Amino acid sequence: MKRLLLPLLAAFALPTAASAESYWLLLTHSKYETFEKIEMGSLDQCEEMGALFVSSKRLNMPIAPAWKPGFECFEGK
Repeated sequence: MKRLLLPLLAAFALPTAASAESYWLLLTHSKYETFEKIEMGSLDQCEEMGALFVSSKRLNMPIAPAWKPGFECFEGK
């Protein structure tokens, strides 16, 4: 039993190989000249959420059409 306990504890204590990929959604709105970054689970989810942000009716202001929201997806570590 003692022979199994030490390797079992070592297996739990040592870090396991994990996916180092992460995806970040960078949002901007030129009216406020601000950026916001949000970590996403996948590139597809990042693209989907970015498109949803850009197409939002709440952000498009009829007073100044040059104030458009934008986004970009980045792969990180």
